[in-house]
Amino acid sequence: MNPKTTGRIICEKRKEKGLNQIQLGQLLNVSNRTVSKWEKGDGFPDITLLPDISNCLGITIDELLTGEKPVITAVSEPENNAKKLLIDFKLCFIISLFLALCGALLGGITELYCIWAFPILFYTHWEIMFAAVSLFAVIASTFVFVVGIFRLHTDYSRKEIIQLTRVKALVLFVILAVFPLSFVARVLDFSRIGRYTAIIMSVIIIILAVTVVLLFRRMKNDKNN
Repeated sequence: MNPKTTGRIICEKRKEKGLNQIQLGQLLNVSNRTVSKWEKGDGFPDITLLPDISNCLGITIDELLTGEKPVITAVSEPENNAKKLLIDFKLCFIISLFLALCGALLGGITELYCIWAFPILFYTHWEIMFAAVSLFAVIASTFVFVVGIFRLHTDYSRKEIIQLTRVKALVLFVILAVFPLSFVARVLDFSRIGRYTAIIMSVIIIILAVTVVLLFRRMKNDKNN
């Protein structure tokens, strides 16, 4: 801490505020001689007075001691908007994930119940309601996720959007596939090829699993490159 530097800052800022030494001294409860002593660099303000001096002069304590103005990093409006859109997309994904899980659980359990516990092809009253809610959840989940992606187009390039959304889209695809697959299993079970339901569904699930693994590996390789 250099008394000369601090004194110069006090003098400059006092004059900018339109105060004389007497007025500044009154604000700080010190004499004008004390203020004059500070400004000449013959003495240093008591450390307990630094916050009051800073407030009176409209500067920070660091600026008072060093004479250096604090660096303020300004965030441009486009950057703020891009961050806001990214936060909105993450919120859309969370909502989509919740709806997808609800649809998968409710729809999957309903279809399995119709196959083993209540073996009929057509829904009863309660099954219709559960299946309708599951279908709505699946459609709503897809819609919310697509809206979140669409909003990103205003500030992100196509390549950036793909990088931001592809893993989340893959996760949603896996979860959303549960209800349609269980529905297909129920239809097959009551068809002429019902005895082959387990085999057909196993083949479909294996194909989907291999597809998901290959897509995930490709996305991982693209990310590393």
